[in-house]
Amino acid sequence: MIIDCRQCEAFVEAEESGSYGYLPADGKSGGRFVLLRCAKCGNPILITQDNIGNQVEGDIWDTPVRLFPADEIHANPQVPKQLQLSFQEAASCFRARAYTAAAIMCRKTLEGVCVANNIQQRGLMQSLRKLREDGQINDQLFEWADALRMAGNEAAHDVNITISSTDARDMLDFTNAILDYMFSFKQKFDQFKQRREAAT
Repeated sequence: MIIDCRQCEAFVEAEESGSYGYLPADGKSGGRFVLLRCAKCGNPILITQDNIGNQVEGDIWDTPVRLFPADEIHANPQVPKQLQLSFQEAASCFRARAYTAAAIMCRKTLEGVCVANNIQQRGLMQSLRKLREDGQINDQLFEWADALRMAGNEAAHDVNITISSTDARDMLDFTNAILDYMFSFKQKFDQFKQRREAAT
């Protein structure tokens, strides 16, 4: 089976070491858990698959979803609760392979960043520019945020646009970096400067 190995950071051939199947129940399809061994690094990988076959076709296994090692996609606890929830919804969409939805939620999280900083201009572009003008983000973060805004717009408004898993993961990482900067690193640096000024 070909699966993404977190240790190797690549799609690899993996050998099956064991499996456990379960039958359909409560309106949900049957499926299986499979323990794999990465043929490259030897690390264990646990996946789950839905059985999308039927009595005529037999077993047909859907795309595997890696359960272990789990992706660590978490917002900084210093981030306001509502923004944490918004970002975690983006992460949940990504884990469910709903990449377009993940992109839209990243954009929504950006809007929340502006609101949390008392900036509510006519549109998100104007709000991001205001953040930069006020010195709350630098040119690099503005570039990241604007790219996220545009990708989120395309995901929300263009039915022909499909967001890839790679782009969705990058959007999550950039959004998380902006949250870290706005609600953790910036505050820590301001406190550091204040301590240095007080010491001198």
